[in-house]
Amino acid sequence: MEQGYKGLFSKMGEGLLEKYLEDALKELQERPKDPEILFKIGVAYSRLNKVDQAREIYKKLKEVDKEKAKELLDIIYET
Repeated sequence: MEQGYKGLFSKMGEGLLEKYLEDALKELQERPKDPEILFKIGVAYSRLNKVDQAREIYKKLKEVDKEKAKELLDIIYET
């Protein structure tokens, strides 16, 4: 796992993380198959304990980047 993601999200408060997620979801509308955006959204959902949403993102990410999807799955289940 990239430490940058974990560190970034672990320092965000829940309100800031919700705002980040909202912005990332808007960005995803413009680039729906972007693995970096999907990954960040999945991590954010995971950190917010929204496991079902994180799993849905995992399924989408698996279609475009299997390695990133595996990384996300590890994050989902470590929380």
